[in-house]
Amino acid sequence: MAESANDKTEPASEKRKADARREGNIAVSRDVTTAALLLAAIGLLALLAGPGLHKLTDVTRLGLTMSFDPVVRASLTIEQIHGLLMQYGLTSLLLMLPFLAALALVGTGAILAQTGFLWKESLPFDIGRLNPIKGFGRLFTLRSVSELIKALVEIAIIGGIGAFVIGQDLRRLPELVHYDMWGLLTVMGWLTLKMAIMIAGAIAVVAGADFVYQRYEWERSLRMTRQEVKEEHRDAEGDPMIKSRVRTVQRDMMRKRMMAAVPTADVVVTNPTHLAVALKYDQANISAPIVVAKGAGHLAERIRAVARQHGVVIVENKFVARTLYKLVETGREIPADLYRAVAEILAFVFRARGLASERVTR
Repeated sequence: MAESANDKTEPASEKRKADARREGNIAVSRDVTTAALLLAAIGLLALLAGPGLHKLTDVTRLGLTMSFDPVVRASLTIEQIHGLLMQYGLTSLLLMLPFLAALALVGTGAILAQTGFLWKESLPFDIGRLNPIKGFGRLFTLRSVSELIKALVEIAIIGGIGAFVIGQDLRRLPELVHYDMWGLLTVMGWLTLKMAIMIAGAIAVVAGADFVYQRYEWERSLRMTRQEVKEEHRDAEGDPMIKSRVRTVQRDMMRKRMMAAVPTADVVVTNPTHLAVALKYDQANISAPIVVAKGAGHLAERIRAVARQHGVVIVENKFVARTLYKLVETGREIPADLYRAVAEILAFVFRARGLASERVTR
């Protein structure tokens, strides 16, 4: 049965989000970058406009002086004019470079703040993207309509703020005819700065709301069905049936190794019917006895049967058998607390072997 969008009720997993990021699918608001650039531009202009304007004025004044002075103009050469133009251009460039570099850093930072360090995987070329019919259809999607509405709202906000600021200072405009050049520039600069700050603040609020919306839309587009969640969990954790089969095979192999080690044991300690623990002590190679096999129930019965078949001594000691079964894994040495009890059992076994060997030699 085909899955519909209504079936995708589960939030996206971290793996799905990471896969989307690798494919370049991530929530990004262009308005956040625009607002950051606008605020940075306003701040930089407020800091650099005064010194930069004075510097350009000095260069312009020098050029005009050389142009209108008859004596200087008569002696001007092509090289001097070229040098003057180069100086003017270099001054303008030096004034613009810090401004442009700062805006580039701010724009990059605004994008990285939303996406982090993202390396987009190369995608295969899709000739279907060049289809004009599909492209025309994308113009009328819900997302395109929402973007258009958002743009119209931004235009209305900017226009309203501009009208509000101009309306407040409209009565001061006729007074500007009495100002000198610097006074006129100061007043107009202040009005422009005030309007720009208010517009940038409004755009920043819109950008914040747009980022929240873009994030919501991104997470909604990545929602999963319950079947997808189960499949992803199965892929991550492994098929339960396969894992169960692997565990069964591992247990069988471990039991085979244990049963193969029982004939090499020195003694099998029982409690007497439910538990069986096989011990081996090689004084030349190991510092303490080790558990080579252990089992409960049917496995304990098999250990005792193999031990009887190969002549391994079976000793009943409930305390030692229970303690070793609970505390010591197969292949590990016994704890120091049990040295004395196990030593007594091994001493009994070794004495029994000695008596048996003496009887054989006689």
